[in-house]
Amino acid sequence: MTTKRSLPIAAITMLVLSIVEPARGSELIREAMPTELVPSPAEYAVLLPDGYDAEGERLPLLLLLHGAGSDREHLDRVRPQIEEMWQSGELPPMVVATPSVPPGTVYMDFRDGSAKWETFVTQELLAHLQSRYRIRSDREGTMVTGVSMGGSGSLRFAFRYPETFGAVAALEAGIWPALRWQDVAEEHRIRQPDRLAALFGDPFDEELWESSNPASIAAAAPSRLRDLAIYIECGEADAFGFHEGAEFLHQTLWRHRIQHQYRLVRWADHVGSSRFERSADRFRFLARYLAQPTPPEPDVEAFRERMAERDRGKGFAPFPFWPDEPRRVTETGQTSPDLSSLQQQADQIRRERGVVRISDVGYAEIDGVDPERLSLDVYTREGLAGAPVILYAHGGGWSRGSKAQALFKPGVLVPAGYLFVSMNYRFRPEAELREMGLDIATAAMWLKRNAKKYGGDPERIVLMGHSAGAHLVSAVGTDESYLEQAGGSLSDLRGVISLDTAMYNVPLQMEGAGGIQTEAFGTDPAVWLEVSPWHHIEAGKGIPPYLLFISDGRREASTQPIPFTERLKAAGVDAAWHEIAGKGHSPLDLMIGTEGDETTRLISEFLARYAPTASTR
Repeated sequence: MTTKRSLPIAAITMLVLSIVEPARGSELIREAMPTELVPSPAEYAVLLPDGYDAEGERLPLLLLLHGAGSDREHLDRVRPQIEEMWQSGELPPMVVATPSVPPGTVYMDFRDGSAKWETFVTQELLAHLQSRYRIRSDREGTMVTGVSMGGSGSLRFAFRYPETFGAVAALEAGIWPALRWQDVAEEHRIRQPDRLAALFGDPFDEELWESSNPASIAAAAPSRLRDLAIYIECGEADAFGFHEGAEFLHQTLWRHRIQHQYRLVRWADHVGSSRFERSADRFRFLARYLAQPTPPEPDVEAFRERMAERDRGKGFAPFPFWPDEPRRVTETGQTSPDLSSLQQQADQIRRERGVVRISDVGYAEIDGVDPERLSLDVYTREGLAGAPVILYAHGGGWSRGSKAQALFKPGVLVPAGYLFVSMNYRFRPEAELREMGLDIATAAMWLKRNAKKYGGDPERIVLMGHSAGAHLVSAVGTDESYLEQAGGSLSDLRGVISLDTAMYNVPLQMEGAGGIQTEAFGTDPAVWLEVSPWHHIEAGKGIPPYLLFISDGRREASTQPIPFTERLKAAGVDAAWHEIAGKGHSPLDLMIGTEGDETTRLISEFLARYAPTASTR
């Protein structure tokens, strides 16, 4: 985040006075074009730079979107600054165009189809400009910028059509600080009911809203924005509260490792003299974009190598640069905390809350297999009866891990009225993946026969797993053969909670897999299909509800858990996914049961719906 003190008003006045006259040779053209998409004729303005030649080299195009209450004359008001930057060489020659858009439209297509401003600008007007003026039609030469309402429009255009726009620079954009409409606070919603209904329908179309909200677009498909040059800025004292939307979008982009530049400007409001220099900064960003790629300076390359050598000397991999996944820092909850310390804390909390652990209970016997591999820990309390059962399978790359990783989960779930059971299972290379899945099913059927002894309800069993364990419980929940071989059926399960795995569509993941995944799943496509939860989804077979969690910024989010959720829903299965901000792969699991943990809250809501306790029925 960068902050910048605005210039004194007197200095701003002198700057404005010095550039009020546009440079000779520039030309501002006001035109209109017929269209059936919006009220016709649609007006727009075009600024041509000094030396523009209709037969010469094609120039970049910049769509400059105005804010609410303005029109194409916004371009004339910004013209002196653009001209000054052209003259000084800070901004390369380009064609700049501004369409007139009514206030309240936020450059969107209306829900009822009465006006299609987004389609008009991004398709019809853009094609018209490219045919009429000597401008580039490639994405690298097509940019969009805007302020306020135009800022939100520019972000939505660029995020929805990254194949069309190579760069976006949004100033104090009116965007929502949430991924779902239900999470948008009242003060950040559009206040006029008629305007809201025009944009999103009545009843409100939440899917349309999410497809139009820049943060939601980015979170749903981050890989599409990897090559987009993004600039976001807002004043920290924005009277409309738009700084909250800017900050939320910045955090969303950061979590998904989408490169961008973000500036929260100190002492700046939605209006005022600071906007002059802030406007220039966005043009400087676009100029840098057009100058790309530029190689790192020699001293920068030397510095990077020194730092990499330092890291290697300490046993670390060199710190990677965008868009690679950076090393996590402890303060953000992204690195794995010390497990032994967490176990001590969890033990103390369980004792304080009256949770009793019955350790190393065997659920199966197999010749040649260490009984500890086929054991589980049961967490219960005095007086517990008729409690839904949660069976937890730890992670560890299908080759390591322990049922002791239950940690804080029993300390919050058992007092809430659940019987919590954490299990061990066999590992590779001694066991195949399908045998591990059968261990999960066998433990579940053991609980169906024995849960009452510990205060559990054998008719309400929920599977929960993390990482490798999440893959295994997801396989058991979709492929009925596991439970049938163990003497049960899918109807014995009330739900599946999957904590951050990328192994839902196994053949797809194995296309670029390496390391642990290759060692675990091998190279036989037939084996991949057999243990692929995706390929066992069928409507009407009794697959239980699913709750999926995704760690902060997980790269496979858009190719694995999210499509898997949609595939379940298409088969008639209740399913939902949640990405947990600020939690990496291990902390997402280890911190369940701690105070204020979002994952814990969502799990509790899921359980209350599909496996309620006596107090939540």
